[in-house]
Amino acid sequence: MGRDTAADASRSLRLLASDDLRHHPSTGPQARRSTPSTPGTPLNLAMVDYLTSAVGEVVAHARTVTDELAPLPERVEDIYAWYIDQTSDADADEQAYRDTLIETQRLEHAVRLGETDEVCKEPCPRCGCWGLMWEAGRARCSNRKCRTPGGISSSWSPSRLAAQKIRRTEIWRRNAT
Repeated sequence: MGRDTAADASRSLRLLASDDLRHHPSTGPQARRSTPSTPGTPLNLAMVDYLTSAVGEVVAHARTVTDELAPLPERVEDIYAWYIDQTSDADADEQAYRDTLIETQRLEHAVRLGETDEVCKEPCPRCGCWGLMWEAGRARCSNRKCRTPGGISSSWSPSRLAAQKIRRTEIWRRNAT
């Protein structure tokens, strides 16, 4: 796990932090309305808030694990390499949490960039089939027989998919030796 997932998450974070996405999205024709008395914000504040919360979550966990942190990197895409370096001496549970957080953010970044097919590369946590689809903010299983006790199709959050992937990788790693 680790470096490859962190590199993918870093690339996605760099794309999300680009000027093209931080500026307000252009909108099409709108219904007539009165002209606002103040200008709109020059940035897409939702994207800025998302980037701030993603980096803040990484830094908050690094602070709980390490007493003395190195300075934050200047470029936002270097945050995951910094995170791995800062938590490399942590116990196994903290490193598993770190890997899960990086994988979760990698999936969330990909979905935010419109790459929902990244979710389809994961198996369903309930039935194990490879037919997940991104729908309404969750990964839904396309297997007709994979249902909740209430009869609704199974759906999963990116954090649940990430936790399953980390657990599966750890099992493979243990069985390989």
